[in-house]
Amino acid sequence: MKLPVRILMVLLCIALIAAIPFVVSSPNMLYDVKMELMNEEDEGDDEIDFGRLFFSTAFAEEELEVEELEDGQFASHPEWKLPFDFSAGQEPKADHYTDNSYEDESIRVRFETRDFDEGTRIFIAYVQIADASQLRTGVYKPDKLASSQAKPIMSISNKYHPVVAINGDNYTNDPKKTTFEYRMGEMIRSSGNMKKDILIIDDQGDFHLYIKSEGLSLGKNKKGKNVWMKAEDWEKENGRKLVNAFTFGPALVKDGELVEYDEGYGYNPGGREPRTAIGQMGKLSYVLVVVQAEDRSGSSGMSQRKLAEFMYEIGCKQAFNLDGGNTAGMVFGDKEYKGMLNGGDRDITDIIYFASSQP
Repeated sequence: MKLPVRILMVLLCIALIAAIPFVVSSPNMLYDVKMELMNEEDEGDDEIDFGRLFFSTAFAEEELEVEELEDGQFASHPEWKLPFDFSAGQEPKADHYTDNSYEDESIRVRFETRDFDEGTRIFIAYVQIADASQLRTGVYKPDKLASSQAKPIMSISNKYHPVVAINGDNYTNDPKKTTFEYRMGEMIRSSGNMKKDILIIDDQGDFHLYIKSEGLSLGKNKKGKNVWMKAEDWEKENGRKLVNAFTFGPALVKDGELVEYDEGYGYNPGGREPRTAIGQMGKLSYVLVVVQAEDRSGSSGMSQRKLAEFMYEIGCKQAFNLDGGNTAGMVFGDKEYKGMLNGGDRDITDIIYFASSQP
């Protein structure tokens, strides 16, 4: 062998030896890989992966995926998933409540009270859940969904074991029955309303807002009347299961943007009233808001515009106004927070609640 070639080979060997400490993870890794290779040989595999022998598994096993949880997200317990029906959630642990929080391995709630101005107080519940099945609805008569029978919010809540709950849209209030209403996958009505906004919640816990029902019409029939989607139509179009739908509104925040204020929308939009709203802030992350007024004189409470601005400012990507006035209320633990401080409560037909799924 000629001298220059010998020098080149010597330099190459030196370079390889010098590089070993940088590319080999550890002696223990070499031992582990050697044992794994021996086991593979016992199983009849003849090919040796020298890349895995000399390089760390972070380089050699590119197919390995490690799930990284987002801030505040829970590890998944598939066996804890709740059924999408009217069964109650797991009963919360009393000793996990504080005055302003609740937490177990499936749900985290942070409760906050703010004074908006004199006579107006805001009750806020920030909620993070492990699985979409923990976002649920309860009705007073699950066996008769169209029933107009109603009960106080605390009475309905006691049936379902919520960690935190608010009033729904009180769907029996619409005398014309022109609403798009589903509860836990079951249809109450399936009519659009071209004057009302609609909130749909799917089986992954995501919110979908429809302004004046736009997007829910399948077209017109021979008589010129709109034919509205049913759950199966919506599911086919969106690739998700429809779990809950509400017709009330207005939509306050849509896709991270304030919805244009509509002075003609129902429910005294410009007046100061007790109000209720629900918002989605991120993946399985939500907020419930009840605005408390001293009464309905108009001297306290919030307008719809101010409520929309508030939901936007606290970080909602989607937000929807629910029934307010005498209906507005929240239950957290064994306490009820009323939307109207002085005055009679209104019995309701439905609640929206978040449940623990930890056995």
